[in-house]
Amino acid sequence: MAGRIPEAVLEEIRQRSDIVEIVARYVPLEKRGKNYLALCPFHQEKTPSFNVSQEKQAFHCFGCGVGGNVFSFIMMVEGLSFLDAVRFLAARAGVKIPAEASPAEQARQGKRDRAFKIYGLVRDFYRLLLGKEIGAGARRYLESRRLAESAAETFQLGYAPAGWDNLVKFLAARGIKTEEMVQLGLAQTRESGGCYDRFRNRVMFPIWDSQGRVVGFGGRTMGDDNPKYLNSPEGEFFNKGRLLYGLHIARRSIRELGYAILMEGYMDVVSAYQHGVANAVASLGTAFTREQAGLLTAYTNEVVIAYDADAAGIKAALRAAEILQQVGCQVRIASITGAKDPDEFIQKYGLAGWQKIIQQAAPLVQFKLLQAVKAHGLSNKRKILQEVLPNLAAVASPIELEEAVKQTATVLQVNWETVLEEIKSFKKNTRKISQIGDNSVKNSHNIASTRPAVPQQPRDARSQAEAGILRMALENRSWLERILAELGQQFFQNSDYQSIFNAYLAGGSDRSAAALFNLLDEPRQKILSSILLQELPGPITEQMLADFINTIKKLSDKARLEDLLARLAAAEQSGDTAQVRDLSQQIHILMNKLKWPERGVAT
Repeated sequence: MAGRIPEAVLEEIRQRSDIVEIVARYVPLEKRGKNYLALCPFHQEKTPSFNVSQEKQAFHCFGCGVGGNVFSFIMMVEGLSFLDAVRFLAARAGVKIPAEASPAEQARQGKRDRAFKIYGLVRDFYRLLLGKEIGAGARRYLESRRLAESAAETFQLGYAPAGWDNLVKFLAARGIKTEEMVQLGLAQTRESGGCYDRFRNRVMFPIWDSQGRVVGFGGRTMGDDNPKYLNSPEGEFFNKGRLLYGLHIARRSIRELGYAILMEGYMDVVSAYQHGVANAVASLGTAFTREQAGLLTAYTNEVVIAYDADAAGIKAALRAAEILQQVGCQVRIASITGAKDPDEFIQKYGLAGWQKIIQQAAPLVQFKLLQAVKAHGLSNKRKILQEVLPNLAAVASPIELEEAVKQTATVLQVNWETVLEEIKSFKKNTRKISQIGDNSVKNSHNIASTRPAVPQQPRDARSQAEAGILRMALENRSWLERILAELGQQFFQNSDYQSIFNAYLAGGSDRSAAALFNLLDEPRQKILSSILLQELPGPITEQMLADFINTIKKLSDKARLEDLLARLAAAEQSGDTAQVRDLSQQIHILMNKLKWPERGVAT
């Protein structure tokens, strides 16, 4: 977000900072058609997939999925916050950043700055107490977990004492109101009035955003109290599903090594780091999200999942792996044997043992296949194959698919041709509904699947049409007016596309697509850059726009028809003849509009 710097100043800095010139200072660029191509500076690759557009002043890597404008690039390559990246480019371009901003911008940024300042104060308070006499019990606990002081320092561990209002008093003495403490998830209100500390008698783990700013805390009990782990409540700054613990520490190693290790908890990451594993992050529990996947794909498209060894951990690892596969990652799952979690494993077997299980980590299909065999027995081959078919069908690399097919055939003791036929049948069946729309869009105007991209966007006709419409709206104001006239503003099923579209409309007619990146979070920046830099099979035309709009309309009518048919079935079952007659008439009109055959619909 723009923060306290006026948007006009940001635009001036951006216009004076040609993205091609800036990127060329870090990687050699080769002109390819309208765009420039390079080996990606953010992941290891042999074939260039990093695209830079001078026309759109944007970049996108179709290998690892990173993308954005010139500010985004500097943030990533230099490891800077947004404001620091702006200052970096402003100094280079000779643009003076004004000290004052609009009252609204000042208020918004002031609130954020104050929140980060308070979180910093709290972190320092907990760290101070860990080193005092009051923190002796917490230090003994960390020693019992064989956690080195150096690791505790790196991850800024602290201690929340057992009293009810130690933190409340500390913050109040520094002029912080109780309302702020509650809003930031640091205190809870009493029914009788006042408030008390949320975290008490716990080892404290600061939780940072991707820029390394403290946005919340996790507390680990040192005994048998429940809950064992307590996080800050969800709020404006702390959103567990959009954070990865330790990412700002691990990102350099992730880029250097070319892969990330995904764990469940803070202690796993800290313990791994202590033993020399610096590319690990944690999902703050087992409910991994697409937003967290998007954070990882900014740095790599290879992930090894190392969750707990119990049944819940294995189930959660499979869920996370499927989300990562959906956004284009190559995923493997490590089997934690001889220990309950990564922390215990690496303490028992050391770095050499850890490296061995990472090397032996199984690709998603293989891991899921073996789990299915355990669950159903090898005699139930149909059931096992049905469980892994969605993952087989989602494998993008032909080489990886061939290997996965052979593994599946070997485990199930069937011919590999049989497995291939089942995959083809699965893809055909899952494609049927989406093909009812405008198939011509998939064949001649495919914007979402011309080249592989990370994060990968859905490839059905509706998603392709929505991606195409979003791109055309950003590139031509007259096309935008036609889109609004025919479809309105709220028509995207893809929530990310809708958010990007809304942000663009909110900026008025003067906002460029390149400036739009400043208003988006990292996952949506990558989506926008992917759409803007996709290579199309031909020129963008009015007819292409008409086809996209027609597809949206047809598929919307189809969805309405399916709803009407479901309601008709319910009305027939309940014997509501009046509703049956009314719904049948509506279905008759829609079927004529779609030119579908009418089967068994009363009129």
